[in-house]
Amino acid sequence: MVSRSARRPARWLALLILVLVVVIGAPPGAIAQQKTTLRFWMSADPALEAAMDALLRGFMRTHPNVTVQRDAFPFNEYHQKLTTAFASGDPPDVFWMDVRTAIFASAGSLLVLEKFLTPQNKADIIASGLIEPVWKSNLYGVPMHELTEGLFVNRTIFEEAGIKIPQRLEEAWTWDEFVTIARRLTRRTGERTDVWGFGVLRHLSDWSILPVIMQNNGAVISPDLKKATGYLNGPATVEAMKWYQSLFTTHRVISFDPIPDGFPTGKIAIFQAPSTYRAALDARFPDFKYAVVPMFKGKRCAVTAGGWNVSVATRTKNRDLSWSLVDYLTRERHAEWVRTSGYLPVRKSVLQRDPKFRQYPWGIFVDQLQQCQVHRPNTPAYNFFFDTFLAVARDTALGRDVQSLLDAAAARLDVSLSRGGR
Repeated sequence: MVSRSARRPARWLALLILVLVVVIGAPPGAIAQQKTTLRFWMSADPALEAAMDALLRGFMRTHPNVTVQRDAFPFNEYHQKLTTAFASGDPPDVFWMDVRTAIFASAGSLLVLEKFLTPQNKADIIASGLIEPVWKSNLYGVPMHELTEGLFVNRTIFEEAGIKIPQRLEEAWTWDEFVTIARRLTRRTGERTDVWGFGVLRHLSDWSILPVIMQNNGAVISPDLKKATGYLNGPATVEAMKWYQSLFTTHRVISFDPIPDGFPTGKIAIFQAPSTYRAALDARFPDFKYAVVPMFKGKRCAVTAGGWNVSVATRTKNRDLSWSLVDYLTRERHAEWVRTSGYLPVRKSVLQRDPKFRQYPWGIFVDQLQQCQVHRPNTPAYNFFFDTFLAVARDTALGRDVQSLLDAAAARLDVSLSRGGR
């Protein structure tokens, strides 16, 4: 007779074999039931974080064994936080990425997402959304939304002055018309300016000034992104920058220093700002009367477009699950994100389904997005370009010689471009 104690090891061995058989023979989906944590990073903004958290809760409900750990960082710190995380070998799995795609892709930090994106999925994205997340013909992100700008006008000031407020893209002011109106609405008491005719939310940045250059058929970098000389300091760009300089020096319709809340407090009559500015105005100044008009135009219409894309780290240990999160945020819940965030849709299906995007004022932003969109240069040298252009813009506003400024900037940028942004 076999003793009870002798039978115990045999039972445990049989049980272990049974468990191994079940695990090995289990379908792939069963193994995926293990608990997994995905780290997700985004740029900080209380309203956007709340909207994102709602989406992430929905994802976790559909993936009960997945926890998404979200972190957000101020925009001015965000890209450096990402750079440090990649350098230390501990990046988030999924994260927001913008025009700096080329910087991170060229360093091997971003996963190519082409194989995950079906033809139907890609075909639903408008053309503007497939520019910034692409580098060297490879897709490294899927757009979360799009963003463009318009001119916000103080309705009371315009009505008192008897100035017609355009509501369609084809009614956009020309440069000359815009200057005439901005000068008319600028009010001074001696040397003190009581009301500025014009102001810009993203003051003296490439985002707000590049459209002026491109409205004049100018450019800042060659099409192959390898050279600035002949483009940044070319005749069309120089002419456009001189016109922009005149707004500060000759016509004196815009302040060199930003004026916080200048538009809703009546200190600025016309304000260039992104489409998302509407939500901020409505929330903080609900009684303020304003209207949205198209961006002014030169030889052509041009408005900067862009936004956040969602990318995946090459170092992630959960590629398929990370893609599931990307697809959930950018496709499955795109309409919900647009509704709660205030951004513009990047999906053709959402644009076609929701009639408000064909109506005033949203129609202005959407028409510009589809007919006038231009983008910042998606190059590994973008950070250097941004700093260089910002310095040029400030010196231009101070009245310094535009040609000399752009000649020197183009030469410096040529060096950076030749080094691949290093």
